[in-house]
Amino acid sequence: MQTRGVVEDPGRLRIGPVEVRLDRVVYATVVLMSVLAVYDGWAELATFLGVAVVIVAPLLALAIAHMFSEVLEEHFRRQRPLTGAEWRQLALEQLTILAAAVPSLVILGLGWVSPLDPRSTIVVLLWTGVLTLVVITLVAAARAGVRGWRLAAAGVVGGALGLIVISLQILLKPH
Repeated sequence: MQTRGVVEDPGRLRIGPVEVRLDRVVYATVVLMSVLAVYDGWAELATFLGVAVVIVAPLLALAIAHMFSEVLEEHFRRQRPLTGAEWRQLALEQLTILAAAVPSLVILGLGWVSPLDPRSTIVVLLWTGVLTLVVITLVAAARAGVRGWRLAAAGVVGGALGLIVISLQILLKPH
C-alpha cells in the first residue's frame, strides 16, 4: 500500500510514526498482568492516581530498560555513536510498550466510576489482560492464514498464557 509517497510494508502495523510490534505488546501485557497479580499494596491505594501509577510505573521501567538495551545493541552493531534520528527512532519504538497501559487505564477509569470496589476492578483488569492476549493471538494467527479449529486453538493458547499469569496470584498470594 502506498500513502503520500511512502511505501508501507503490509507485514508491519503502524499508528502514525510508531510501528506497533505485537511481541512488545504481548510482553508488556504479561509484565503488567504479573505486577497486578502479585502487587500487595492495593489496600493502601485509595486513589485513581495511585492505582494508575502501579499500572504505568512497571511499563515505564520496562520501556526504559528496553531502550537502554537497544541503544547498547545499536552502538555495538554500528560501531559508532548514534545519530539524533536513530535515538528518536529507538525512543519512538518504546511507545508500544507504554501503549499496553492504555486498556488497563481505561478499565481502571470505568471501574472507578462504577459500583465496583478496587479489588473487583483489579480482577477485571486481569481478565482484560487475558482477553488482550487472546485477541492478539487470534489476529496474528489469522494474519498467518490459520483458519478453523487451529485458529480457535491459537486463541486458547493466548488465553492459557493469561491464565498462567493469573495463577501467580493464587500461588504467590493465597487469600
